[in-house]
Amino acid sequence: MQLIAKGSVLQGVGCYIRTCHWFKEEYVAKTDELYANAITLAKEFDDNFLELASVLRRLQENDPEKFKDFVKASGMGLRKAYYLVQVDKVFKPFHVPKKRLRELGWTKLMVLSKHVKKTNYLELLDFAEKHTVKELEAYVKGGKVEDNAHSVLMYFNDQDYDELVDALVAHGAVRQGRGLVNKEQALISLIKSKKKNLFDRVA
Repeated sequence: MQLIAKGSVLQGVGCYIRTCHWFKEEYVAKTDELYANAITLAKEFDDNFLELASVLRRLQENDPEKFKDFVKASGMGLRKAYYLVQVDKVFKPFHVPKKRLRELGWTKLMVLSKHVKKTNYLELLDFAEKHTVKELEAYVKGGKVEDNAHSVLMYFNDQDYDELVDALVAHGAVRQGRGLVNKEQALISLIKSKKKNLFDRVA
């Protein structure tokens, strides 16, 4: 009886060790897969930032060191990676359609992630869709947004749009994600410079 008991104990210990080893292998495989997915998604950030945010959140929760390895390998920067994790944590519980979030863009979602909650997320999303990043930043901080601001909707073919973007960047706009930051000020700067050149020629 004693030999049988000892054999049962040893068999149980062996099963436990094999089970632990299996779980460890599964854990390593999972984190490696998350890491590989994150690296791939980061290469096309503008198109994949929502999916990347979800993967990075799981990677950070499962293996913080692997998360830091990703930051170094991708060259993204730790702060930006943490913001992505924050975006996923904040917006996922609200089940907002990905299309809506993607169209808002990474910059606006980063601004919103610091202020959004269950009672205000619809209001903030609606405001963000209708205003610039600068206006959104002022709004979430309790600042005043100009009521007399005007919006202009224009359509361009690919070539004309590329030329417009290049011109705006040359006058102070900054490429960010799929869009531009400070494009309004850049457009005014462009117009003023063209007017000045015209007046100089006339004079």
